[in-house]
Amino acid sequence: MKILIALGLFLVVSGVVGSLIPSFPGPVLSYFGLLSLHFIFPGSVPLSVYLIFGLALILLFILDYLMPALSAKFLGASTHGILGAFAGSISGMIFFPPMGIFVGALFGAFIGELLANKSPVAALKTGVGTVICSFAVILLQIIFSVSAAVYFFWVIMSS
Repeated sequence: MKILIALGLFLVVSGVVGSLIPSFPGPVLSYFGLLSLHFIFPGSVPLSVYLIFGLALILLFILDYLMPALSAKFLGASTHGILGAFAGSISGMIFFPPMGIFVGALFGAFIGELLANKSPVAALKTGVGTVICSFAVILLQIIFSVSAAVYFFWVIMSS
């Protein structure tokens, strides 16, 4: 049982640290840390907790990849800017992890807007907005991972 507790502890702590690093699966690790409670103290965590955290994890995963494009659209970007933000964030994440997701989204939206004949100032506004929204997703991931860690510790201490 001590090994499972240590593994769960490692997962939730790694999840919190990992949520600070773009392209690192911090919330996923935190969720697996929560799932370890099922094997450490069977029945101590209601199924609804696993479901709520699981749905939040899926939402975070979707937001992580779509937020650059959604934020570009929200800021009034053209189709070129939206596609540029999406393509830039994906290619940046692949070729220049971990910070490439931000730089890629910035440059992708900027170049896309320039291709749509927007002014450089408007293009830069869209690019910077996508980066700010990407940081907002990281903040949500941190909140998720810290919440999972707090719940994990609460269950361990109360059992």
